[in-house]
Amino acid sequence: MISRKRTLEIAVTPDKVQRIVAALHDYIINGNLKPGTELPPESEMAKQLRVSKFSMREALRVAQAQGLVEISQGRRTRVADISVEPLTGIMELLLRRSENILLELTEARKCLECYIVRLATERAEPEHIEAMQATINELEQHLDNVEYCVEKDLEFHNILVLSSNNRVFEIMLAPLAELLKQSRMETLYVSGIQKAIDEHSLILNAIRKKDPDLAEASMSHHLKTAEQNIKESAHLEN
Repeated sequence: MISRKRTLEIAVTPDKVQRIVAALHDYIINGNLKPGTELPPESEMAKQLRVSKFSMREALRVAQAQGLVEISQGRRTRVADISVEPLTGIMELLLRRSENILLELTEARKCLECYIVRLATERAEPEHIEAMQATINELEQHLDNVEYCVEKDLEFHNILVLSSNNRVFEIMLAPLAELLKQSRMETLYVSGIQKAIDEHSLILNAIRKKDPDLAEASMSHHLKTAEQNIKESAHLEN
């Protein structure tokens, strides 16, 4: 049963399905329901909201597409974990409309990653440092495999984000994964893999020393290299 403290109430909005979805949002957020929590049966929710089962079912499908709930055959609808997957396709479509998207991406990364690396100097755990070092080792052992090195390059930066212990940064950067991959492919082809190894090593050494100023300076230099590489790559294509 839904408790009196957390009841579903329909907000006054034009569309019935959207009103139900809004009610689900409020119910989950106001009730502080954790991922995996089962929601009441579909029929019970429909009755409480005074809507048809069909409308309730359609609203749940919309909520699922938004990443709010998980619907599985033979199981009760559950609260979904935080996910950026529903936004990824839309974000990539919008971003790819820009002619200078990779250059703009690098400019944005300067704001984000220079601060992320400062947090990493304070919050990185030994396993994060070991994992980042492992990606550098993999780069050194596969200098002739650019595609593999792109994956390891991205993995280094992903671990760096995780080590900041800030979930919002993960959510912000996840929809950019494919664009970041394209960016790293171009920059590695221009400057070479050894350059990435050297710059990643400087960043990691600063994190080991717990020196946020040095870490930020190292990351800033790294992203400046990426910016120069992208400009050079664009010039070669033209």
